[in-house]
Amino acid sequence: MILRVVLAAVLTAALLAVALPAMADVGANRAESTMDRQLGTLGEELETMVETDDPTVGRGARHVAKLRLPDRSLTSAAVTRLRFLSREEVAVASWRVGDSATSRTRLAGVPVRGAGGGPVTVREPGTHRLVFELRSRAGKPVLTVKRLGGETDA
Repeated sequence: MILRVVLAAVLTAALLAVALPAMADVGANRAESTMDRQLGTLGEELETMVETDDPTVGRGARHVAKLRLPDRSLTSAAVTRLRFLSREEVAVASWRVGDSATSRTRLAGVPVRGAGGGPVTVREPGTHRLVFELRSRAGKPVLTVKRLGGETDA
């Protein structure tokens, strides 16, 4: 009887040792897919705004986006950072899932800046509402981004 209990415990530990890394990979892939899908949609919407609207010095074309940063759970890894920045005069979103490498995706063919001038970073899991506006800076189109309510960093 004791041998069966010990054998069951050893088999359970072995199965967990094999399953836990696989579950972690699945969770990271799920979080990565969630962000890739959301930011792909956002990129399409922002590109349409850039192509169809004129940049203004004051308030002009505006897009409010809802983005959800996954939290750590049994089925998903946590997104620990989402940042909006410009690379080579192009709007880019970068994000990090857990401690993994940073992923990036192109959002629009114009630079993006926080309402205060620099990049915008979101660190908290959950749903965030962001406002993107198409502005004219020194005669060139620029997307500005801020959290609805005015904060540029979370």
